[in-house]
Amino acid sequence: MKKVVWDRLGITFSSACVVHCIMVAFLPLFLPFTSQYTHSSWVHIGVLITMLITTPFAFIPGYKKHGLTWILATALVGILLVILGIMVEGKVSDQISHGISICGSLFLVIGHAKNIQHAHRHPHHPAHQCC
Repeated sequence: MKKVVWDRLGITFSSACVVHCIMVAFLPLFLPFTSQYTHSSWVHIGVLITMLITTPFAFIPGYKKHGLTWILATALVGILLVILGIMVEGKVSDQISHGISICGSLFLVIGHAKNIQHAHRHPHHPAHQCC
């Protein structure tokens, strides 16, 4: 049950990241005066720290119980893309850096959703401690 809570929180945080990145990358294109308010590196660092702390609570227990490497790999790719998006910020256009972060967040959303889906679809026998 706790793992599902972490997955749901992960989906919420990752979805919020997607919305934030879309707004920060594209809002200034339509409303140029907002560009001075949309760049805060502390927000991106905070989001990354939150992901690095919370993501293992959802994916590691699921991996230990089910051994589904592809779900864990999806999460790792997501985190790596978010890190890459932050690292290239200021070196490439906002649309590219935020696009990379958006892709990373979407990988995390997919990973969390599949983690929840697998836990519900594959209930284990009472002898196995699962989910």
